[in-house]
Amino acid sequence: MGVFWKDRQRNFLGANQYFLDYYGLTLPEVIGHNDDELGLNVHPENFQESEMQLLEDGVPVKERGKTRSRGRIREIMILKAPVYDQDQIVGLIGFFMDITNTSKQINRLENEAARDDLTSLKNRHNFARDFNYLTGKPILAMMLDVDHFKKFNDNFGHRYGDEVLKKISQALLKIYGIGHCYRYGGTNSWCSATLLILTRLRKKTGSSGKNWNMPGSWIFT
Repeated sequence: MGVFWKDRQRNFLGANQYFLDYYGLTLPEVIGHNDDELGLNVHPENFQESEMQLLEDGVPVKERGKTRSRGRIREIMILKAPVYDQDQIVGLIGFFMDITNTSKQINRLENEAARDDLTSLKNRHNFARDFNYLTGKPILAMMLDVDHFKKFNDNFGHRYGDEVLKKISQALLKIYGIGHCYRYGGTNSWCSATLLILTRLRKKTGSSGKNWNMPGSWIFT
């Protein structure tokens, strides 16, 4: 398993021998550089975005992506977690493994375990895990419940109700991203339409009071 660690600027501070052998690099070639400079990843913007969010929110990230290993395109799974010093995030540590030969099976199992199959939002299991990491930090939690949702199902059928949930979920994902949106209501209930948005408060504006500028240009006072 490959292991690496980075500072807040996403520059490598170190890596284990597996990492170096996997990419055909030496430690001096790695330290002080980031993935983009070393040309490790096929789509570096995806890894960059997730790492920046981790360094801001402190929520561990598990993701997959394509990487270049000694001239070959391979698929890897990576787990990244924040590194703290006196309650401040000072960097991250990552672990990865090559899943090129088992990616399809892993993808199916991961989706079944982590996502609500109707809305594609994170499920309650993911919510419980993320909430534990955000405990003690300033966060905003918004719970949305669709008015008269049972009437949609009773009058037009469950398939129509499903489409209502899908449309709302797609709008939430477009504004807040998959990292913050959950289907919180009991997923075994046809009449459940409770959705949850959970995100850290990021920016205080104004000279008085606490006005927080949230994603999607919503301001909460």
